[in-house]
Amino acid sequence: MAESIIMPKTGMAMEEGVIIEWLKKEGDQIKEGDIIAQIETDKSTMDLESDLSGTLLKLVYPEGTTVPVTLPIAWIGKKGDAIPENTETSSSVESVEAVESVGEKAATEQIPHTSQAAASTGKIPSTPAAKRVASEKGIDLATVTPSGKRGEILEKDVLASAPRITPLAARMAEDRQVDISQISGSGHAGKIFSRDLANTVPVADTRVPLTNIQKITGKRMLESVLSIPTVSEDIKADMTRLLELKQSIFEESGVKASVNDFIIKAAAIALKKHPRMNSVFDTDALIFKNEVHIGMAVATERGLLVPVLRNADSFTLSALSEKTKEIIQKARDSKLSPDELTGSTFSISNVGMYGITSFTPIINPPEAGILGVCAIEKLPRFVNGSLVERSIMTLSLSFDHRVVDGAESAQFLQTLVNLLENPLQLLV
Repeated sequence: MAESIIMPKTGMAMEEGVIIEWLKKEGDQIKEGDIIAQIETDKSTMDLESDLSGTLLKLVYPEGTTVPVTLPIAWIGKKGDAIPENTETSSSVESVEAVESVGEKAATEQIPHTSQAAASTGKIPSTPAAKRVASEKGIDLATVTPSGKRGEILEKDVLASAPRITPLAARMAEDRQVDISQISGSGHAGKIFSRDLANTVPVADTRVPLTNIQKITGKRMLESVLSIPTVSEDIKADMTRLLELKQSIFEESGVKASVNDFIIKAAAIALKKHPRMNSVFDTDALIFKNEVHIGMAVATERGLLVPVLRNADSFTLSALSEKTKEIIQKARDSKLSPDELTGSTFSISNVGMYGITSFTPIINPPEAGILGVCAIEKLPRFVNGSLVERSIMTLSLSFDHRVVDGAESAQFLQTLVNLLENPLQLLV
């Protein structure tokens, strides 16, 4: 009997996924562990591995379809195995049963064949979903081959007749009024990606739809602002000695640790000394976290991701530097696993490379705080009575006032600054 491959649920917040590309076709022999498709979730693009072996009997949905989690998207078994009926329909996916009214359904049942109905009524039998998609994509229904049981055109028929183009690229092309027939796609079999439209010039204002990551980030940040009484505090750290130590470490050992690596290490130690900053508000109590897992905000082409460095306080500086580079690269390549995007107890957002000298980061619920890292500025300072140039950096802390008050957060910042201004402590 055929067995189904379902749209995976990779996190509590995930409700649906988009089939970006099928990497296997019907009739292919599949082994357990083979990658059969690329799926876009609310956080990243992931490879979908088959947990079954056998013949790929059916691909339920075409590329570009948004499918609710846990619904079957493919069937695998032995040649000749029966596939359960209605595998292409569900209450959550726009299908014939989901969108047809009783009247439309009855009318459709009376239509024996598309050509016959078109000849008698002048209209092409098609489901409402098919009409909507055809209108959105500018597809003439007369050019679409129907596959409905009674000769009607289904949504999947319209999608299958569309050019090989990703959903994002299609939306960009529509917004920029670009003729995609003139675009040479860089993907397999000429598939058009958003990058292929990068140099096209819009002829009017451009409306670029949000990615799933941007949508979920916006939703969570709004919830944070509306539900958490946030207070911000700024403090300045003299980074002169740290920069000198950073250069010495590189010259002597070849370890190229970034300023951010030092900050993560210092923050992890400070969180251990001030456990209230590493706790979670829980209605009428606080949950103190025994481990320090630091979320690192990473800007990607698809939106902001916050991968997690687990047990950040346990790393040596060199090991931490290697690990952060690995995590950041995986984030930018959309290769992070769901586990690498959850479980942080405190977050750090660094915008110093853009010259920002102060900002107010938004707390990532349910954490108690987030540290904003700003640019290092060359500023005059008095040292032992002499005016000298020093490398000064502002740290901006946003914290949940239900968890910590101003004095406690200030003590945390003082500990952090002390570690950064006496950086040899970070090497112990």
